[in-house]
Amino acid sequence: MLNDKLTKEEAVWLVEVFAPKRGGRIDGKTMDTYFLPARKLMLGTEVERPSCGCMFKSYAQMTNSLYGQHEAAIREIAYPKPKTRGRKKV
Repeated sequence: MLNDKLTKEEAVWLVEVFAPKRGGRIDGKTMDTYFLPARKLMLGTEVERPSCGCMFKSYAQMTNSLYGQHEAAIREIAYPKPKTRGRKKV
C-alpha cells in the first residue's frame, strides 16, 4: 500500500531520481542513497538497512516491485493533471 501522505516533492524525487537507478548496480552507496529512501517514502515508515550485501539484491527487487505496483499513482501525485473547468451550457 502506497503512503497516503506522499508529497508532490517526494513523488517527483521518486520519478526523477530513484526510477532511473532501478536497473543499475546495487551496492552500499546506492542502497543508502536511493533504495532505502525510496522504500521509506513509499511505505511511509522507517525501514531497516539490510544487514549484509547478500541481501541487497532481494531488497532492491522488493523496492522495485513496490514502485512498479504504484508507479501510476506516484506519477499522478508528482505531475497532477490540471483541473479543467466545465463549460456552462446555455
